[in-house]
Amino acid sequence: MDARSYGKSGLDVSAVAYGAMTLAADPQIRDSVAPSLLRALERGVTLIDTARVYPKSEELIASTLRAWRGPRPSISTKLHSASRDAYRFHCPIADAYAPQRIRESVEGSLRALDVEQLDIVHLHQWHYLWTHERSWLDTLHELRAEGKIRCIAISAQDHEHDALLEIVSAGLIDGVQLIFNVFESRPMSALLPLARERGVGVIARCVYDSGGLSGMLSAEDFRARRFLQHAPYEQYRARLDELTRRFIPAEAGSIAELALRFVLSVPGVSAATLGMPDPQLVDAAVNAAERGPLSPATVEAIRREHVWTRNFYERLA
Repeated sequence: MDARSYGKSGLDVSAVAYGAMTLAADPQIRDSVAPSLLRALERGVTLIDTARVYPKSEELIASTLRAWRGPRPSISTKLHSASRDAYRFHCPIADAYAPQRIRESVEGSLRALDVEQLDIVHLHQWHYLWTHERSWLDTLHELRAEGKIRCIAISAQDHEHDALLEIVSAGLIDGVQLIFNVFESRPMSALLPLARERGVGVIARCVYDSGGLSGMLSAEDFRARRFLQHAPYEQYRARLDELTRRFIPAEAGSIAELALRFVLSVPGVSAATLGMPDPQLVDAAVNAAERGPLSPATVEAIRREHVWTRNFYERLA
């Protein structure tokens, strides 16, 4: 698979990353080994994206990697915040990421993943005012000096990607993670070109919009999905139909393929992280990525005519 640079960190990653939030949902797991993750590694995926709070995720990654006989993949994880409210509402950064909390989270991930160094460590949420406080960054630099982490990164909560602009501009971090997809293309206006200019790596998440851009969800499926339960299904369906009429099959074989290739066509994106708790989902994603970028005209048409400004996360708090 296509290998891309993670900013100027010196780390190269696969264009598709294995998103491990739903790893424990792989129904084929046996003896704590996940066939979907093994299949991803076989297909050339070299980046696994997880978090301290994802249920059983780090432990299952460790046990699966013990069964893997190929090259060691890179691992991206996210710190465990001390404040649940910080995922949606501002609080002092010391309430969420005090130095001791950061150390405890990093040490916990090292133990759970059974590794000596974490390749990428993200703050799991970010508020703009935190840009002007630096104790969290000092602690992460200390952990890097100790050899426990390699890259320092930030994950923007929900659609607040512009909250990252100042800290990316200042060049204080190695990477960011943010929502970026066919409907949420606004990062193309500022954050993605700025990250590319500053040499900051970018992991795009919610590429399939929590499954909505798979093109396979019914109204009942929407209500059953935590991050889509407040979505206006009929409006969502109409937008999918519009994408289908215009781009399928002329530009891509499916909405899911279009969604992934759109994200990977945009300069500055290091990797797209996808939940793939089934080997067939892995194959579909890798096959789509291997078809290469969409045409510049298609990318521009999607960006200009299909952006949809909304936030389904607001009512989850």
